[in-house]
Amino acid sequence: MCEDLHPAPLSGAWDGALLGPVAEINEQMLECLRLMAEEAVASDANDGGAAAPRLVMLLCQDWRRLDAKAQRRLSACPYLLLDAGFAQPQRWEWLASAHVMDATVRPSYFSGRGGVALVRRTLVLAWHLARSNRVSARVILGMSALSAERIASARLADLEALAELAPGWIVPRWEAQPHIWRQLIGAACRGQPLLLRQAQLRGLQLLARTVGPHGQ
Repeated sequence: MCEDLHPAPLSGAWDGALLGPVAEINEQMLECLRLMAEEAVASDANDGGAAAPRLVMLLCQDWRRLDAKAQRRLSACPYLLLDAGFAQPQRWEWLASAHVMDATVRPSYFSGRGGVALVRRTLVLAWHLARSNRVSARVILGMSALSAERIASARLADLEALAELAPGWIVPRWEAQPHIWRQLIGAACRGQPLLLRQAQLRGLQLLARTVGPHGQ
């Protein structure tokens, strides 16, 4: 079932010390999306307000079903449910220069105070793993080797400044594949561990394909 994964590095990368912070970030992201869905419904009822991001609108009712227990089930996942562009080295080229990237694209998912805090926590974790455990950075964050080099050499102050910009490329993972989220949310809300595990493993396969066998 998981023949395209890489068992040796995976087995060494999953430990509680790393998965705890990942679960916290995942849960924080899920709550942000649930709140966005609630706000979208309220705005629609009042015939006003800006449209919510695409994935929120497509699965609006699904996000609203994610109560605290379902969020905890879904967040306990062996990888980050947030896609911060770690598989795309070109996103991090600016780190080699002396200035922070310009805010040319305004954020769509994580622009509020809670969203910026979420992005900041994600980038700090990425910086830490890029410096101390690149195998885990690849498996848990979907980080390529070149991205890891650039992030590891960055100043933490630059990453914190980037969080304030909350660039628009930082989105929920599988933004263009809402069926994956529908499966995950459905299994988490029904409290069906086997179905949730199967959906999470499918996500892990997709993540491994994105990064590649050697994290290039």
